[in-house]
Amino acid sequence: MRTRWLFVAALAVPLLAWAQSDQEPRVIVVPYPGSSDARPDAGAPAVAEPPPPPPPANTEPPPPANPPPPTTTGSGDPNATPPPPQSDAPKTIEAQPDPNLLPPPPPPENLQPTEVPSSPPSAMLDGHPREGAFLSGPGSLAFILHHTLLGLTAGVATQVFPRVLHSNPDVRSCNDKIEVSACAQGARLAYLGAGLVGAGVGFASSAVWQFYNWMSERTAYFGIATSIMGGMFGAGLTNLIVNDPSATSWGAWAGALAGAWLLAVIGGGDLPMNKGILLVSGGYWALFFTGMIVAIVATTNKNVGDTRPGIDAMLMAPALGAGAMALALLKFNPSSAQVLRADLFGTAAGLAVLLISGLVLGPNFAHPVPYILSGVAAAGAIATVSLLWAEAAENPSPVDTQSLTPGTAPSQTPAPAPKPKYKGVW
Repeated sequence: MRTRWLFVAALAVPLLAWAQSDQEPRVIVVPYPGSSDARPDAGAPAVAEPPPPPPPANTEPPPPANPPPPTTTGSGDPNATPPPPQSDAPKTIEAQPDPNLLPPPPPPENLQPTEVPSSPPSAMLDGHPREGAFLSGPGSLAFILHHTLLGLTAGVATQVFPRVLHSNPDVRSCNDKIEVSACAQGARLAYLGAGLVGAGVGFASSAVWQFYNWMSERTAYFGIATSIMGGMFGAGLTNLIVNDPSATSWGAWAGALAGAWLLAVIGGGDLPMNKGILLVSGGYWALFFTGMIVAIVATTNKNVGDTRPGIDAMLMAPALGAGAMALALLKFNPSSAQVLRADLFGTAAGLAVLLISGLVLGPNFAHPVPYILSGVAAAGAIATVSLLWAEAAENPSPVDTQSLTPGTAPSQTPAPAPKPKYKGVW
């Protein structure tokens, strides 16, 4: 019985205390396991404030790190001249030789060089690598063969023509039983010796020259043309002065050598194609117009006695024409297409007028009119083609003309570079 009342009292005491208390019930937060502090209160949700704007940029240059001190003089005069600014250039240190140091003794006499050794031949020649049969350019072989064969033929010619063109029939005859004949044993020895000497001189001189000078194929081939024109000039000039086969043959040899070596020395080993074509073109037209003049004189005067002056004039004309074009190259620099175009039109016009006028007159080519008209037509065609050719047709504009056409897209390929400016030849 006593135990029952103790139990009731134990329950009534807490209930009575709770009924008499005015405080609200509290919530006890149990700390998170493993942490010694209670979980902090995050508070109510809110939007973060925007960051502050950046400071304004400073456009003024920063002050110098070490500003120069104010310039003052000992007297404090503001008008005094300031001292010169200190230079920031690096200081140079000059080494002074030791006066107590003696120079090294000179080498013995047997070790002192007496002459400077010459440098060996280089793999480059006039800015080009050595190549070809003689390692002096692609035209070295043609150059050496040209001069070797020129010396051979010219040497034989100096012995053959004086005998063949001799006034004595025994000398002109080919009878080995006659001692002075052109086919005698002595004449054969003369042919052999002159040919070998000429070939040796031509080979040696050309080989030495091409070893120290670059030789292109253009110079070698155009040298053959100028050699022929020089030989014609030498033969015609000598024959005009002296009517002697021996002197004429020697003059032809000298002229051929002069024509070949003038091109090699003055024209250079790398002669441009357009200049070589212009030289040959000048010789061709000089021969053409000289032939027309000789034909006009021959058809006008029916009693022409000696034709030797006319032949000599035609022999000398090509060299004179080539020389005139060489002087013209000092001012003009025409392209190969310009020269060849003028040659083609001039030749076609001259021959067409000569043929048509000769047929209309009879046919009669023994009249001076066809030759006069032919020369005038050729000269007019050359002048017209050279001076009145459309420059725009040969030198197109680098502007993309496709993009200027309506309805077309611009091309992706770059425009070609413009050609050199057109220049008249004559």
